[in-house]
Amino acid sequence: MRRTKAQAQETRDQLMRAALDVFDQRGVSRASLNEIAQCAGVTRGALYWHFKNKEDLFDALFQHIFEDLSHSLAEDIRNQAPDMLQSLRQALLNNFERIEHNALHHKFCRILYLKCEHTEDNAAILGVMDRYQDMWREQIHSALRLCVQQQRLPQALDVALAAVYLKSVVFGLIELWLIRPEQLDLGRTAPRIVDAALHALQHTPFLQTTQTG
Repeated sequence: MRRTKAQAQETRDQLMRAALDVFDQRGVSRASLNEIAQCAGVTRGALYWHFKNKEDLFDALFQHIFEDLSHSLAEDIRNQAPDMLQSLRQALLNNFERIEHNALHHKFCRILYLKCEHTEDNAAILGVMDRYQDMWREQIHSALRLCVQQQRLPQALDVALAAVYLKSVVFGLIELWLIRPEQLDLGRTAPRIVDAALHALQHTPFLQTTQTG
């Protein structure tokens, strides 16, 4: 009997959930497609019907998480929200909230930060990570440029440097929490860190372009 579209989607979702479990338990480079298929309770043939290889499966996971986390900010950028700085703040806080309380997001971030080995044999997977990080960087650049246009951030802001600073703050806090969650109350800490970072974007001269007389 031909599978229905709903059944095919359920199998795909099942494989993605299984991949998260196996990547989390084994690490990305050591995880095999056979282990993922077994964890999902499907055949290797069923897995290959949905995904060409491990890179393709990892890409699908990343796309799902990235779209979920970035959708709101992308919409605000597209619609040129009247207070882009507030939109950026809310998007960052929403990301922290999802990572802390959504089991799927939490597990995926743990894989990215702690279970994805930076080795030559993992180059294809790292390439997927780089691509989505580039997309996130471009989104942050767009948000910051709108903030400058709306005069919520200084005209002299070095947007590229500000994006690096913001990425360092956000990624650093996530990694600290993932490594020692019992020592960091993310829900209480994240808003203060985000507000401190945005205050720095507004006021520190070190994130502005060099002015010449």
